[in-house]
Amino acid sequence: MEHLISDLSPKGETARCDIAHRVTGLINRLGRTLHCLQFSEGLNPAQWEALRYFARANRYSRTPSALADYLGTTKGTVSQTIKALEAKGLVDRVPHNRDRRAVLLQTTPAGDATLQRDPMKRIELLAGDLVDELPAARDFLQRLVSGLQENEATSGFGVCKECTHFCKNAVGLEAEAPHRCGLTGDPLTQGDSAKICVNHHCAPS
Repeated sequence: MEHLISDLSPKGETARCDIAHRVTGLINRLGRTLHCLQFSEGLNPAQWEALRYFARANRYSRTPSALADYLGTTKGTVSQTIKALEAKGLVDRVPHNRDRRAVLLQTTPAGDATLQRDPMKRIELLAGDLVDELPAARDFLQRLVSGLQENEATSGFGVCKECTHFCKNAVGLEAEAPHRCGLTGDPLTQGDSAKICVNHHCAPS
C-alpha cells in the first residue's frame, strides 16, 4: 500500500483508484447490512439511532433539534421518531434546566434494557476479533467521516473530553465533577466527559 501512495505514475494512480473504489463498495455493503440488522426489537434503523443518541448524548444535546442535526434529517421526521419511542416507553421528556420552553429527552429503564439487545453489538463482537487492526481502522474511518462532515458543513458531535472547550481537572471544582466546560462554565463529571456533545469543537489540524 505504501508504495502505491508514493507512486505518481499513471499505473500507480489507477491502483489507488481501484483500492478507493473497492473500499467505498465495502463501506456501502456494510451500511446496507447494518441497516437490515436494525429492523429488530420492534424498532426501525432511525429509532435505533435515536435511542442510542439519547443514551450517549450529554445534557446540552438531548433535544429534538440536536437529534435532527446528528441524524442529518428534518425536525418533522425526528418528531415522528421520538413519538414512536415515547409510545413504546423507551424515552421520556424532562424539563430543560435552562429553557422552560424546551424539553430534554432521556432513555427510560426499558430503553436502557432494549439497548442491551442492540443489534449493533453483533458487529462490535466481530470487530473485537480484529483487535490488532482496530486502531488503524478507527483512524481511517474517523478521517473519512470528518472529511465528509467538513464538506457538508455538518456538526461533528464529538466526545466531550476530546473537545477544545474541555477543561480537565479544573481547579476549585467538586471531586464528583472535577472537569469544566469552557463554553458554558458548567462542571463536568467523568461520565459527562465520555458523552457526545452538539457543541463539540476540534482543534485545527
